[in-house]
Order: sequence, then structure tokens, then C-alpha cells
Amino acid sequence: MIIGFDIGNTHIVTGIYDNFGNLLLSFRVASESNLTEDQFFAYLKSISDFNKIDINKVEGVIISSVVPHLINIFQWLSKKYFKLEAIVVDMNLNVPFSFKEGLDSSGYGADRLIDVVKAVKLYPNKNLMVLDFGTATTYEVLSNCIYIGGGILPGVHMSINALFSNTSKLPKVKFDKPDTVLGRNTVEQIQAGMFFGYTGQIKEIIRQVKKSVDNLYVIATGGLGRCISEELDEIDEYLENLATDGLFELYLMNKN
Repeated sequence: MIIGFDIGNTHIVTGIYDNFGNLLLSFRVASESNLTEDQFFAYLKSISDFNKIDINKVEGVIISSVVPHLINIFQWLSKKYFKLEAIVVDMNLNVPFSFKEGLDSSGYGADRLIDVVKAVKLYPNKNLMVLDFGTATTYEVLSNCIYIGGGILPGVHMSINALFSNTSKLPKVKFDKPDTVLGRNTVEQIQAGMFFGYTGQIKEIIRQVKKSVDNLYVIATGGLGRCISEELDEIDEYLENLATDGLFELYLMNKN
């Protein structure tokens, strides 16, 4: 059994896999700056026991994190409770794709790396665009298994929070598709602007990428990826567990 920890700015997503890559359990908890290894193991043990999964059978641990100080916490968790040295995702690992010559990959995030790994494993013969709707929204573009570029923009909730935090009277609203783009009150007007504005900019980004890359296959993932994918015909597939599946693939490629 393999455990993958995908540590983001908002949530920590855990995926537990059997040795054949079947996802046995996935759950998420809030990222906390003062989280300890004992506290997280309590979550892990409780949720695993409830789902009748014996984590004493864990043979490998892999960690992806965009929160640097939490890497040590999860490395220590792996040593303390599983007696294992965890693999930490970085640019030194073996990956199933390469970067275009001249492209600076030094600051490439672990969260983006694991998305691309699984996408390439699934579709090695397709030109790919991978959209991850997380705290920030990111997109990655590959042609013939070569990473040729991407982009980063504020995530949906980050945009909503910015509007709420920087205005005195506007309320904080849920990101949801309204019945009409013509809002009838303040809440509906914010929802209309946010929903159609955000999906519109994603649509335009995909359109621009398709000018440079032929036969593009577009994959979405992340917390709001399903909602946005259902709205946009330009997105070909939504894969909820793309990141943790990528962790499993990276583990197989680097366990020795």
C-alpha cells in the first residue's frame, strides 16, 4: 500500500493506493500552519479505520507540497509511524516528460508536476492542456510529451475573497452558476460577474492556447474543476484524483 500526501495552501489531500494503483481512500483536511505529525496521523488513522483500511500495510510514502515548512512534518510522520523515508516531489525526480529547451523549470511547483505526470501517463500520444482549479488556477501545456509553457491566475475563491475584503458593502458569495447574467440583486450580480467572468477567461485562455497547439486535449482537475468543466465544452475531461494519481505514478518511477 502507498500513501501520497498532496499538501496545498488550502487543503491537504491524502490518497491511499494498493500496489496496483487502485485508489482505496481519498480525503482532505484544511492546511494548518501549526499542524503536527501526531495530529495529522490521528486524522489518518481515524479515517482509515472507519473505512476498514489497515495502514500498517503501508510500504511507501510520497509527499508533494507547496507549503515548505510542512514537508518536514510529513517526512517525520513517515519515519515515526511507518518507519519509511518518504519521497519528496521536486525537479530531481524521474518524470515521464521533458521541458522545452530554454524554458526555466527551476521554480516549477510540485503540485503542477504531479498533475502533468498523470496526464502524460494517461495520454502519452496527445497534445495536452491541464487546468487545475485550486487556490490558484494553473494551466500546463505539453506537445509530444514536452512541456512548452503554462500560466497562473488567481483561483475562484481568491478572487471572491479579494472582492469581499476590499469593499465595504459587498457580501461574500458562493461561486455558483446563476439563472441569468443579468443579476436582480447584489448577490446575484456578484455571482453573475464571478461565474461568467471566470469561465469566460478560462474559455479565452484555451482558445489562445489552441492557436499554438493543434489537436489539444484539455483536462481539468481541482476543487472547482467539475463545476467549470460542466459549463465549458472546451474542456474534454474532468479528473478528480489527477494529483494523487500522479503521486502514485511518481512513486513507482522513483521508489528505487
